[in-house]
Amino acid sequence: MRTVVMDTTPVDLAGAAAIEGAEAQAWRDMFEAAPAEFAEAAGVGSRDVAGALVIQWAATGRRYFSRAIGLGVAEPVTEDALDDILAGYRATGIDMFLLQSLPHCRPAEYEGWLRTRGLEPFDAQDRIVRDDRAAAPGPPLDYEVERVTEATADEWAQFIPRVYGLDAERWLRKLVDRPRWHHYVARDGGEIVAARSMYICPDGTAWLGIDGPVPGVHWDQYGPDAALCTVIVEDGLARGARSFIADIEAPSDEMDTPAYELFGRLGFSRPYVRTHWARP
Repeated sequence: MRTVVMDTTPVDLAGAAAIEGAEAQAWRDMFEAAPAEFAEAAGVGSRDVAGALVIQWAATGRRYFSRAIGLGVAEPVTEDALDDILAGYRATGIDMFLLQSLPHCRPAEYEGWLRTRGLEPFDAQDRIVRDDRAAAPGPPLDYEVERVTEATADEWAQFIPRVYGLDAERWLRKLVDRPRWHHYVARDGGEIVAARSMYICPDGTAWLGIDGPVPGVHWDQYGPDAALCTVIVEDGLARGARSFIADIEAPSDEMDTPAYELFGRLGFSRPYVRTHWARP
């Protein structure tokens, strides 16, 4: 039975641009951290197009690592810019990619342009945000949550690639002790069962990502991620974070999964939904 109803008050264009821009900063820094030899061999890279960050990771063959973040939000997108992005993916042999739309995208013709280029809605994510109010007391944690240190860096850098089936250990290792990055693991009986990271932008916006396994996607357990996010919010506030952004990656139109209850208790709201577009 739900006891917390998540607020769904929308944000204006400036608010959405700030949120998407913060995520773009995190991904940009993450991609810049990739070892040069690894990045070249795996087709890892990023570029800016029409105010959006366009990322690619060709070796994975997975859409979520080749997508545009903030397209049509920071500034209106043009058909030429859209075609430039598509041509870039085509030139690198990437046919598994995503473009995003949200209610704030400009111009109004944007989604029509996606359709005329053969893209269709693929899935959606609920964008969730939180301000810097004090964290509400939470329930006792059923999992031991700890920050990743040099002593546990290899263990963490091996865990995330196992969850996703990716060759990324060398890359992740570069993110340990990298400025603005903070990594956390949840343990059960001494074993890592979940992980999540936080990147704090210069303006104090904290992006929560590099999470796995994802509740509702990889498994049906929500407790480990709830424990992680509880500790991350508390630690982020202590480190000067002014706001937090994350996603519910297995969204529900009725908002009736445990994720909404858990994030609602942590003070998160859902200002908009992002739709991913892909070629069928």
